[in-house]
Amino acid sequence: MKALFRVCIVLTIALLGGVVLAACGGDDAPDRPGESLPAGFPVDDVPLVDGAVLSPSGDDQSWRFSIQANAAEGNPLTAATKKLEDAGYEESSRAGDPANQTVTLWKDVGDDTLWVSVGVSADASGGGSSLFYQVERVDKKPK
Repeated sequence: MKALFRVCIVLTIALLGGVVLAACGGDDAPDRPGESLPAGFPVDDVPLVDGAVLSPSGDDQSWRFSIQANAAEGNPLTAATKKLEDAGYEESSRAGDPANQTVTLWKDVGDDTLWVSVGVSADASGGGSSLFYQVERVDKKPK
């Protein structure tokens, strides 16, 4: 009977420890709907609009994904551009027409430059509230 009691105590402690660790979570999984952002994505350096992440891909230098933004919150491209500019990004270029636009911005972060292209297309499956992000990390140091 004492052995069964000890096993129950050990299992309870292990279960509580797992719950505590799960509650603490990690920095690499922000609380947002949809899929996880691609591995290595610089979440602290690239602010994103709220919304579900769709079709993420990438490696340690380049990331691509879409975000299904809330259409009720206004123009998602304007919101995305403002968030980036508020974080110190500078606009480099803008292309397209009112229904299909892309804005490219950049910011130096340490020894790298982050280039962010964010676009919107009225023809996307989510309509005009689907944003497309492409982020590139470029090493500023000469090789």
